[in-house]
Amino acid sequence: MTLLAAITNPAAGSLPGSSEKAHPIVLTPGAAPPPPTSSALPTPIPPSAWSLSPADRTFATAASYLATSLDSCSSLPRLRLLLTNFVATLSQSLALPTPPPAIPAAIRAVAPYFPAAIASLVASKAASLAEHDILLALAESRLLRHPPPELISSLCDNDRVDLVCALLRQAADIRSSEILAALRCFLSPASEKAYDAMMDVKGRWKDAAVLAVNRCREKSAGKKKNADAAARRAALLLMMGHDGFTSPEVCLHYLFASGNVDSVVLGAAVAELDGGEVVRLMRYLNKWIGKYRRFSEARTCPEAVENLGLEQCQSVPSFGAVARALGVLLDNHFSHLVLNADVREDLRAAELMVRELAAEAESSGPILDLLHRLQLDK
Repeated sequence: MTLLAAITNPAAGSLPGSSEKAHPIVLTPGAAPPPPTSSALPTPIPPSAWSLSPADRTFATAASYLATSLDSCSSLPRLRLLLTNFVATLSQSLALPTPPPAIPAAIRAVAPYFPAAIASLVASKAASLAEHDILLALAESRLLRHPPPELISSLCDNDRVDLVCALLRQAADIRSSEILAALRCFLSPASEKAYDAMMDVKGRWKDAAVLAVNRCREKSAGKKKNADAAARRAALLLMMGHDGFTSPEVCLHYLFASGNVDSVVLGAAVAELDGGEVVRLMRYLNKWIGKYRRFSEARTCPEAVENLGLEQCQSVPSFGAVARALGVLLDNHFSHLVLNADVREDLRAAELMVRELAAEAESSGPILDLLHRLQLDK
């Protein structure tokens, strides 16, 4: 009996003595289904009656025109006009709301749809024309994961520390020359303007830390209530990154918190530092070792960025990053550090802290292994 026969005449297979009981249904591929008896089925639409709308070439043409025009752009008014027209075309092509009249605000408004390749070209031209507001808008919108060559170095030369920090926070690939420029910019501020910019960066860290602390314990109707665990972790991270660090050292957080700095590339940059810069970098890394020794419960807190808007939590170097950087520094300047009497105590303190942390990690290994096995047995 076929499946179709079993459905149309189910009583036939249940007759006494029927041989269909052992194998009541036989699937026969290729059997044609019965014609539909109801007219309620939708009428098929022939392919000739519909078609996809052609792609809108307006946006592609505008992007190509902007990329070509940037090569010959030599003035700020021309750059602003090109960007205004491009953003307007982008908004119209994608049916977005009308962008704000100010160029930086317009870039932030259309940032999710702004092509990364075009953003890099715009950043190069904006840097050459010293249009730092546009460059800051591109950096804060995370459109420069692959910054143009020598952009970070040129910003360091112009004492634009805020832009350097914004680029380091998101850059996916950083060259050794750019790392060296950033290290020298932070370890040896070239001017009062650069130091004032570093103080502004540290001020933003202080504001974020105060906000996180206020979220941890808020007062409502005279009664205290505990905030969630994310706010507590964020407050701890921001306190660690702010307290005890100078303004230039706070800017170093952005470099060492980046997960895209390779040890080999970092070593090539660290090898070019002079004696004073090596000592300052050593003391900076020692501070972080001491922080993690004192606050071993500190952990990354991505929820603070998503829910609380505390972007500085992403720029707190992990203990692993600090340990790797310290190892790179010792590999390249061990003789100088050992023979320098000014940092001998710092070296001994670092050795003591690292030994204690290593012993704690070794003793915690069996416990972690046991917890892992218990989780697997559940």
